[in-house]
Amino acid sequence: MPNLYMGEGTFRFEQIVLDRMIEPGQAGNYVLGYKDENGEFVPRVIGRSDTDLRAELMSKLVDPHYPYFKFSTSNPRWAFQLECAQFHNFRGKIENQTHPVSPEGPSFRCFLCGQ
Repeated sequence: MPNLYMGEGTFRFEQIVLDRMIEPGQAGNYVLGYKDENGEFVPRVIGRSDTDLRAELMSKLVDPHYPYFKFSTSNPRWAFQLECAQFHNFRGKIENQTHPVSPEGPSFRCFLCGQ
C-alpha cells in the first residue's frame, strides 16, 4: 500500500478526540477513512488546513462515512507538500479528484509534478 507519511496512529473521528488531540490554530494535514476487515486503515479523503486543522476537521464531522482519521501538524508549506505526496500516492483510490492548491499561489509548487 502507498505511504501516507503520517505514522501508525489512527484515531476515532469524534469531537472529543479532536478536542483532546489537536490545538486550535495549528496548520496541518488529515486523512479520513475507515478500517477494512483486517483492521487496516483505508484512506478515502485527504486534506489540510493552513490556519486551523481542528476547525477544518470539526466541519467534516457531519459525514458518518469516515469513522477514523489520521493527522499531522506542521506549517502550511510542509502541509501542502504532504498533501501533494498523499494525493499522488493514492490518486484513483481516494475521493479527491483535483490536485491540492498551494497556500502561496503559483510561486510555490508541488515537488512531484510542478503544479
